[in-house]
Amino acid sequence: MTTAESLRYAVDVTPDDVDTLTRFLMDRLIHHRPTLKVDTEEHRTNAALRTVVPGFAGSLSHEFRDEVVAEAQTDGLKSLHRIQKISSTWNDLVSVASQWKDVEGFDTTRWCKVRFYDAEDEEEFRQWEDKEKASAAETAAFVSEYRIPGPRDGGQSIGEFVVVRDPDNPDRWAVFEGSSQGRHWDGTAWQHARFTGTSPYLFGRATALATAHQHAGRDAADEETPR
Repeated sequence: MTTAESLRYAVDVTPDDVDTLTRFLMDRLIHHRPTLKVDTEEHRTNAALRTVVPGFAGSLSHEFRDEVVAEAQTDGLKSLHRIQKISSTWNDLVSVASQWKDVEGFDTTRWCKVRFYDAEDEEEFRQWEDKEKASAAETAAFVSEYRIPGPRDGGQSIGEFVVVRDPDNPDRWAVFEGSSQGRHWDGTAWQHARFTGTSPYLFGRATALATAHQHAGRDAADEETPR
């Protein structure tokens, strides 16, 4: 069985999808039941699936009842809960059905898992994904070399200072406050390079390490951990 339109979003799942997939599964489960010996693992598995599949189908069918759909159309929270339930339960049903995906009659265009609720949900995810990639790329631009534990309080270090070299100039180094490398020391104050637009690589290696140790309240001979 094939259909003209592929299933992409949870909002595209229809009662017909649920009914046809359920019939497909139950036909196979019931067809093989007479050949299975009672009390065998195969018989127990078949019996369990004959309970699970109608349960998934019933949960999905509930979400398509007129009153449930009507409430979802007027209540944003109920609409979200409804589409979340459809998405998760449909994917569970498809997971069971995937064992027969190579069987004739399996509708590969419709009986597939959905990742997003709708096109808007996918677009929001793509935007978030792009921001994460940009952030990772920016972080990767730093070459971490040393971590110096911060001041001690009750025997425990508070924070840390990170000394890194310029990836484009091995003779220039920077001192960052914390492993996130958000703020750097410009010689007089902690600055955020993203806001000032200035390079944080202002020192030679020896000066950068000495500066980090000074802020950490440690002697230059104290332990520094290479990254």
